Parts: sequence; structure tokens; C-alpha cells
Amino acid sequence: MSRLDSLGSSLRPAFSGREPTFVSDSAAVVDVLRQHGLTARHYGELPTTDPDLLLDVVAIPIDFATTPTGPVIERYFANSAMLVLPVASFCGTERGALYMLGYLADIDLRRCVDGVQFWLGQLETAPRLRLAGGGTDVEVVLGDEVNLMSPKGNVVIQRGEWVSVAQYLEVGLVSSPETQRPHHDMNGTFVAEGFVVAHHRLYADRVRHTAERTWDYLTDLRARNHHAPIVVEIRDSRPVSLTCGTESVLAEVLTFVDPNKKEYVSEFGFAATTWPTDDVDWTINSQFNEAIGGLHIGLGNGVTGAHIDLVAPKVTLA
Repeated sequence: MSRLDSLGSSLRPAFSGREPTFVSDSAAVVDVLRQHGLTARHYGELPTTDPDLLLDVVAIPIDFATTPTGPVIERYFANSAMLVLPVASFCGTERGALYMLGYLADIDLRRCVDGVQFWLGQLETAPRLRLAGGGTDVEVVLGDEVNLMSPKGNVVIQRGEWVSVAQYLEVGLVSSPETQRPHHDMNGTFVAEGFVVAHHRLYADRVRHTAERTWDYLTDLRARNHHAPIVVEIRDSRPVSLTCGTESVLAEVLTFVDPNKKEYVSEFGFAATTWPTDDVDWTINSQFNEAIGGLHIGLGNGVTGAHIDLVAPKVTLA
């Protein structure tokens, strides 16, 4: 039995017990989903699709250039319960989409929401957090304000609600839109086993190439250092050094991120649940790898440069 055979049933909790329709700009992904007995449509088939099939939807954009624009999405999905797998913001490949769908088939959304609630409780009640494991040891002091990335606090997606899968997978704290400096203070050593690179749709034509070059640079960096971890020293929420094996490359890495987001760690996020890390394929640039477990930190925000997430899956509360 393939993992994808259980994909529809694993997502029923999000859609009030109903199995969703999968929509994508990739004919190859649509074909694979249909081979596993799932209802799937290419975006080009939307005009001839029964509207009732579009009320509960999993959207899988692979390439922003072939994904419908906002007005088209609104026309077909304004009243839909929609879960978005933003493959186009990461690797933009059919391989990456199927990797993500495989993990989604194994997902327990209730467990994810329980994890979201746990971390929200920690942020509300513990002004100081120490997080350690796998070589990482950081302390975070929270400020009076917390800027969150809209985590999903309940399982069901309501009709008319559009949700990114990341809202189930992580609780992320980000810098204020008005300033580089976050509302928290982070200090310590962060040791990453892997990384992902993302970019925003807003300026995708320009930023995609930067994101691809960033992925290639970090991949080559780890390869020539025998896949050593990436180690970041953080002081007052600022990355002060970034090393991999024998190389110190902070200045080089920061050339890839948004010019106005270089000074501080722009995000840190807690995984809502933990996946078996033996199954992780770090050669795929996937949002699921970002939240595979533990803690991740982000550099840049992916709008005018790359957004780099460094992932430490063995980190827990100390």
C-alpha cells in the first residue's frame, strides 16, 4: 500500500469528515493522485468541474508562472475550505510535491493542533525559554508583544477559509513588519542538521533565482564540508557567526537574503509535532522539512531576497 492511498482519509478531519479535491498546475501530480483513487483536477479543468467538488480543496501550486492569479482563485474558491501546499515557494518540482503529499498522508492533524496549543501556552506563560538538543543551546526572552505567523488552533478549515499547511505544522515568531528587530531576545548556539529556502510569490520572477542560488550555495557548502552541520552563534537576536566545518560564511550567506532583513534572526519557530527524522530527505527543498521537529530559525523574509530556514530537529525545552 502506498502512503498516498491514505491521503484523502488523513485529511478528513480538516474538512469536517469530507475528502477534499486536489488541484494543481502540474498534470503529472494530478495524474499520480488520480492513480491512487483521489479526486484531482488541473487548474485548466476548473471551468468544467462541478462546483461542489471545489468546496473542500487541497491546492498544490508547483510554479507561480502557471498557477492562476488572485482573481481566478477568488472566482473558483471564494467559498471553499482550502488547504494550500506552497510547493512553488520552495523547490517548485513534482518530486517535491509528491514528497510533501507523502508526509501529509501520514499526518495527524489533531496531534499537530495539540502541539500548536502547547507552544502557544508556553509563549503565554513562560517569559523565558531555554531550548537545547543536538548541539543547540539557546535562550529566548520574550517581550511584551509576540508577532505570530497565524498558527492553526483548531483542526477544521471552515468554508471560505484558506489555510497554509505551515499553520498546522509550526508556531513561528517573526520580526515586526515595521522593523528588523524582533520583540524577543535570543542568545546562544544554534546547530542545524538541514535547511530549506523559500521565496514569496509577490516578486517571484526576481526572487526565485536568488532562492535557487541560495539553495545551491548551501548545498555545496555542506557537501564540501562532509555534510557538517551549520552552526550559528546568536547574540541579542543577531547572527554574529555562521560556520560549516572549517568555513566561516556569515557574510556570504547574508548576501542572499532581503537587504532590510540582514541584521537580525527574522524568525524562530517550534515544530508542532515530531516526525521520524530518518525519513527526512534534506536534498528536497520542502516546507515539511522546516517543521520536521524541534526548532528552526529564519534569515530574511523571502520578499526581496531568499528566506533561509535552518532546522534543528532534536531541540526540546530544557
